[in-house]
Amino acid sequence: MSFVAHGYLAVDFFFQLSGYVIALNYADRFKAFRFGEVAEFIMLRLARIYPLHLFMLFVFLVNPIAISVFSTQGEIGGRYDPAYWLLSVFLVQNWGFTDRLGWNVPAWSISTEWFAYLLFPLLAGFAMRLRCAFYSGVAVALLLGTLMSITSAFGPSLGSDIEHFGLLRCLIQFSIGICLFRLRWHIPGPHRLTGNFAALVAFICFFVSVAFSLPDYVLMPLGFAVFIFSITDAESFFGRLLGNPKLEMIGLMSYATYMSHFFIKDWVKFTLVGRTVPDEIAFFVYLLLTVFSSVLLYRWIE
Repeated sequence: MSFVAHGYLAVDFFFQLSGYVIALNYADRFKAFRFGEVAEFIMLRLARIYPLHLFMLFVFLVNPIAISVFSTQGEIGGRYDPAYWLLSVFLVQNWGFTDRLGWNVPAWSISTEWFAYLLFPLLAGFAMRLRCAFYSGVAVALLLGTLMSITSAFGPSLGSDIEHFGLLRCLIQFSIGICLFRLRWHIPGPHRLTGNFAALVAFICFFVSVAFSLPDYVLMPLGFAVFIFSITDAESFFGRLLGNPKLEMIGLMSYATYMSHFFIKDWVKFTLVGRTVPDEIAFFVYLLLTVFSSVLLYRWIE
């Protein structure tokens, strides 16, 4: 259950993984700054994240209407602030303009990723100047240390004060992913033992962090970085496992799952939780609807 309680850290893993994957596909373009390449990259990333984000924003308009009509209290509350919705349309809702999260709450991370995409050409240009594995490793270590220091200043957890810290939380870990890519580039070829050893180190980080109740920013980000290094080795155990086509399809649909699950949770809670329906049944319905919506959204919206 302790590992489940740390589920909110999945977004930190994906920040790092996103930095790595984006660098893998695009970093080579930004060894030198060319406006045409930058514009094309920005448009490609916007086309990837924006249609589903905008679609879900309009879907969420149902919530305040339903609360107004069916709730016994009839109070919409601060989560459905029209100004926040408008900021979300422009993907700037977590750029420091607000003091709370609202509407499709998980989309705060999409807002910060969008900011990271805008900075990516500069970040990639820097990373491509890391001339050897040593410098790349030092860059990763410095970023991990910076994340630890800044997180401790904002609160007891990586999940603290998302409204103000979320943007830095994303940018630092996105940059870690970019530098991890550069580190892997300097250590080419499959090395099964290296990959498996990295996976072992990652799980030691996770276990020690949970077993000794360490602050999540001490070892978890390091564990994520080492695990990503492991899975990028196609010959390692997890590299081969995650290369399974069925798991790849789950990965492709993960964005749809992430963007839709909060709306489904709202409605399962609104219609089932606290009534005569057992919690286990409500949770099963939530999972079933999330999977179903993920498939449909991936097929028809993404």
